[in-house]
Amino acid sequence: MKLNKATMTIISFSVRFIVVALILFFVLRGAMFAYDFGYSIFMDEAAAEAASGRSVEVTLLEGSSARDIGKQLENLGVIRDANIFYIQALLSGDSKKLKGGKYTLNTSMPPSQIMQILTEGPKVENSN
Repeated sequence: MKLNKATMTIISFSVRFIVVALILFFVLRGAMFAYDFGYSIFMDEAAAEAASGRSVEVTLLEGSSARDIGKQLENLGVIRDANIFYIQALLSGDSKKLKGGKYTLNTSMPPSQIMQILTEGPKVENSN
């Protein structure tokens, strides 16, 4: 009977230890994810280094949402993450100011510079 009680105590302790360890693991993983996500939002990093940047022709439809524009830019490799671009646009107040048109963007441009270009609108070429 004493062996049975000792065994149950050990099993109970082991289960509690495993549960606490799993909780700590998931809390730490969540904290690391949140830090990385926040870092990506507030650090204005380009998709590519300046030396390896490439120009990309982008045509945005008039009335496209910041989320749709972010997805399009991510698919073209201009930005790293559409969700981060969308949140940056919301935080900067530019989400409703992005204008459709034809643009030439570079993968070495940080998102803030891309947003500035997209809020100014496409450059109009003179036909003179």
